[in-house]
Amino acid sequence: MTSAPTPRRETTLHLLFTQGDRAALQTLSTDQMTYFGANVREAAHGAGWPGVLLRRLHFQSHGEVDGVRRADVVWHLHADDGAALDWRPDGAWSDMQRAWITAARTPPSNVPWTHPGWHAAALAWLDEELTAQGRERSGEPAVLKHWQISLLWRVPTAAGPVYFKAVPAFFGREVEVTPLLARELEGAAPPVLAADRERGFLLLEDAGDEVSRAPDLNAVMTHVAGLQRSSIPHLPGWTLRDRGPEYVLSWLEHLHSDDMLLPGQDGGLSDDEAATLRRARPQLEAALRRLAASPIPRTLGHGDLHGGNLLTQDGRLTLLDWSDVCLTHPFLDVNPAYFFPYEQVSGDWSQHGAVLDAARDTYLEAWTDCAPPEDLRSLFADALICGELFRALGYVDGIQGAVEDKTEWAGAHLDHLRRVLTLLSRSL
Repeated sequence: MTSAPTPRRETTLHLLFTQGDRAALQTLSTDQMTYFGANVREAAHGAGWPGVLLRRLHFQSHGEVDGVRRADVVWHLHADDGAALDWRPDGAWSDMQRAWITAARTPPSNVPWTHPGWHAAALAWLDEELTAQGRERSGEPAVLKHWQISLLWRVPTAAGPVYFKAVPAFFGREVEVTPLLARELEGAAPPVLAADRERGFLLLEDAGDEVSRAPDLNAVMTHVAGLQRSSIPHLPGWTLRDRGPEYVLSWLEHLHSDDMLLPGQDGGLSDDEAATLRRARPQLEAALRRLAASPIPRTLGHGDLHGGNLLTQDGRLTLLDWSDVCLTHPFLDVNPAYFFPYEQVSGDWSQHGAVLDAARDTYLEAWTDCAPPEDLRSLFADALICGELFRALGYVDGIQGAVEDKTEWAGAHLDHLRRVLTLLSRSL
């Protein structure tokens, strides 16, 4: 598979600093990724504006022209004492800038790392746990992700990097289940060095690099199926939320409502798309009922399987990010196409049909004791379509109701509903 050239980035990075009642706005240009918070603090420090990263306040993509992807982003930082900044009175700001400042001064109450003071306490916990492990931090952590649903740092030590993850209380189940999975199922999660459920902290051993750049789909499917099958004996002792076909069925009416489809609204489904999806509801119900009645046993579910949540190291594969952990029909959780790098296929997987069919067949080999191959392929076809509903509910019945700033997530489920339409059209 040939990789498409990666577009060059030109991002106008607005850095809003606050300190008490003071505010300053500094602007620079960068060719680095900044959406998730990586590279922001380094850019600020490099320009002589030290501070603690708190929150992304605004992002606007201007699209790609002539191989250049342009965007504007606004990040809020708490200024270090003595930082040489252009502090300005409240009356000096434009309406848009005042909106950013208001948002900066009212961070989400359930995302602790958007509040000044959290970072120092987190570093103290991290250093204490590293000392208990006989390690010592050799530099400042690098931000990999910093947004409403998680924070992830790569932490340098003399023995190699480790990873610090923080999650809000509404994703606390990840802190509970990750040590369990790392201990009980090889390759389910990185080794856990420390976990603090009350604070929402995980300290993880390095487990390699993302596989999404050049995935061996057959190896990935073998690994995922093996984990699912291996989880079955453990399920009676684990308390997992049931998100099987019956659960998806119970949400189907809501997923077809105007509140979910947003017909005619900016970013919503078109009237034709909404009507097509609603006409397909009996077909979706029938597919979900076939999956519910199938002889395939329920297994551990991840809820967000894709290449960014799978690492490889010395030929070993390891899953990440169990915030959507559940009990489910295993086929709902698996779509080989999600392990392709998105930028290579631009969301269009049809050109890779032969590769995906081979990966499907590799995955289904693990289930041939449950049903004949033709029945397995039929069920898997049902699950590919219904799996998009399953993934959409990760937003609808998860993130969207939990985050306080809902603007970023309001339409996140719509891509999955559009893929339902695409998959349905190919099945006709």
